[in-house]
Amino acid sequence: MSKELWMIYDVKGLARNHSFVKMFEERGLPYDIQVKAVLDTEYESRLRQGEKPSAVLVRTICPSINDAFEKRKIPVWNSSFVSKICNHKGTTREYLKDTIFCTPTITCSYKKIKEIMNWDMESLRHYMLQTITLSSSFQKKEEDRIKETKDFVIKTANGHGGNEVFSFLREKEKIKEAIKPVDYVIQPMLPVGKESRDMRIYILNEKVYAAVLRHSSKDFRANFSLGGKVEPVNCQDEIKAIVQNILEKFSFGMAGIDFILEEDGTPVLSEIEDVAGTRMLYHCRPDLDIVKDYMKEIDKSLFEE
Repeated sequence: MSKELWMIYDVKGLARNHSFVKMFEERGLPYDIQVKAVLDTEYESRLRQGEKPSAVLVRTICPSINDAFEKRKIPVWNSSFVSKICNHKGTTREYLKDTIFCTPTITCSYKKIKEIMNWDMESLRHYMLQTITLSSSFQKKEEDRIKETKDFVIKTANGHGGNEVFSFLREKEKIKEAIKPVDYVIQPMLPVGKESRDMRIYILNEKVYAAVLRHSSKDFRANFSLGGKVEPVNCQDEIKAIVQNILEKFSFGMAGIDFILEEDGTPVLSEIEDVAGTRMLYHCRPDLDIVKDYMKEIDKSLFEE
C-alpha cells in the first residue's frame, strides 16, 4: 500500500521551512511514508488529477484547505475546526473564556485600530470595559486585569512569532506604520513583574509532550524568534489541569498552547498555535525528537491493523 503524506505550505512558508519538511521526509522512511511538500495553490489541481494522499498536515493558516481534505475523507491535521478557532486570538478566547482563564480580549477592525491610535489609556480602558463580553466564570479576574493594567497590547488576530505584537503606549508609531486590513485584538498587558515569562506546552496526539519556558528581561515579548531565552521545564499540575480542560474542547495532532505567567505565577492562556513551530523545542530539548514521534503516531493511527 502506497503511503503518502502531504505537507501544505504557502510559498513563503515553504521557503522558511525546507529543513522542517526534510526532517519529516527522513523520519517517514522507517514507516515507508513518502512526504511531499505541496503548495496551497497546487493541491486542488493535484486532487483533480487523481492524486490522493494518505494523510495531510496543513502548515499554512487557511481553514478552507483543512475542510477541503475533510470533505474528501482524507485525514488532516489539524482539523478545520481547530484551524478556524485557534488561528484567531479573539475567537480562541471567546470559545474558551468560560472554561479557563484567558487573557481578556476584544477584536477590532483595522479601521477601529486607526481610530484608537488617537486615544489615551483611559479612553481605551473605558472602551474595552464597555465592549468586552466578560467570562461567566472569571469575570472579576478579567475586569481587574483591564482596570489595573498600565498598558495594552495590540496584535494582529492571526499573527505568529511576536512580529505583529505592539505596546499601545510605547509603539503607536510602529502600529500606525504596520496597520494592514486584517482583524486586530486588544488585550491588557498582564502584571508579569520585572521579567516577561510565558510557557509553551507542546501537544502531540492529544497529550502533553513537553514544556518550554520563554523569558525576557528586555521586552514584554518573550518569543524565541525575537531573542527571548528558553529553557525546558516540567509542566506544573495546575497547568496540566488547564491543558486537560482545553483538550476536552479540541483534538490536536500537534499544537502549542501558550500561557503567560503573571508575577505571582498565575497562568493565563495567551493563545493556541495550530501551526506550531519546533525550533525552540529542538534547541533546548535535543533529547526529544517531536517530528520522529509525530510520524510514529501518524503511522500508528493510519496504517497499523
